[in-house]
Amino acid sequence: MSQASQFKKVSQMIGKATGYIALFIAITAIMDFWRGQDLPKAAIPSTNYQSIQKQVFNLSEASNDQLTVVYFWATWCGPCKITSPSIKQLAKHYPVITIAMASGDDQELKTYFSNETSDLKDQSNTLQHRIPIINDNNQTIAKEWGVSVTPTVLFIKNKTVLGHTMGASGLPGLWARAKWLDIRS
Repeated sequence: MSQASQFKKVSQMIGKATGYIALFIAITAIMDFWRGQDLPKAAIPSTNYQSIQKQVFNLSEASNDQLTVVYFWATWCGPCKITSPSIKQLAKHYPVITIAMASGDDQELKTYFSNETSDLKDQSNTLQHRIPIINDNNQTIAKEWGVSVTPTVLFIKNKTVLGHTMGASGLPGLWARAKWLDIRS
């Protein structure tokens, strides 16, 4: 086989791969748009929530002047097991508040989360203490926010949802989206 025909074959493979990637991105974007129709369009709910660590958070206030990541997840959610490690890494750079949907009582969440973070130690603190977990066992908060899919990651700043993603997400995609939204806002 000549070099020209090899080059042509490789070019065709790259073209097909690029087409498939573009199609995948388009389908994912359409699905995120469709599933995110119920998310807050204007100001986010200004409600106080208590974490299982006994801290009180108002997500409206937490997002003032800084990009804040709100992560809706569940212990029973398979795709969350892919996304959670990325969220924990993102928490080293952005404030993250997690909301556990229909996942049991506070003690179950503490046990689950401590097992999930045992290998992710920060210099002086464990991520377990840096990432608040709000227990939404009855899914009241999820309904208030229009979240029906786990995992859902919201990027909020100045009391507004700037962007979101639903379904399994890796660190490169979450990091790029956070950086882009932070710079753009």
